Amino acid sequence: MATKKSIRIKPLALAYVRVSTSDQVEHGASLDAQRVTLLAEAERRGWDVEIVADEGLSAKNMKRPGLTSALDRLDAGDANFLLAVRLDRVSRSVADFAGMQDRAARKGWGIVVPGSNIDTSDPASRFTGNILAAAAQYERELIGARTREGMAEKKRQAMDSGIPTNFGRPRTMSADVVREIKTAHASGRSMLAIANSLTERQVPTAQGGARWYASTIKKVLQSA
Repeated sequence: MATKKSIRIKPLALAYVRVSTSDQVEHGASLDAQRVTLLAEAERRGWDVEIVADEGLSAKNMKRPGLTSALDRLDAGDANFLLAVRLDRVSRSVADFAGMQDRAARKGWGIVVPGSNIDTSDPASRFTGNILAAAAQYERELIGARTREGMAEKKRQAMDSGIPTNFGRPRTMSADVVREIKTAHASGRSMLAIANSLTERQVPTAQGGARWYASTIKKVLQSA
């Protein structure tokens, strides 16, 4: 026989904490600091609380396992509120936050962000949330634009000075391939012979290419 869901005496808040790698490096943001703040806020409001965390992830989209799980539980009625210290911990997208507010209204749960003065039970607070989400999205897009402009300027300067331009995320070569190159060279094989062997076996280069050159082998040996 199916059992009835137990009646909750206190509202349950899912306290969402998030920190990205850049947050930790640039601002010293801490999951522990967020936990302390949210536990105190839940106690002040008389709520039960569970911590849900996403570590090392940005808020540029909603594809975060901790947040996804929390939203699913809220939709299912397992909890009553999503609690976070600031709006940028939850979302930096106007569309995403607006969709979250609509979802909360349809499913009957609330969003409370004390650090941003957001409480979706209040129309004025919902308006404030949309403004803050717009500001957060603008900041994220502005940072992206500045980064692109900086890369373009570095590329222009490099081209003017005749330096090869190879910006972007560097690829890495596997330790096994580096070890093989070092061992083969130590055994007396020429750099050209090593390059030809790797090419024939279709071992990808560090940049994902198919063709190895003696100069490439030389760089590997020098860096190693």
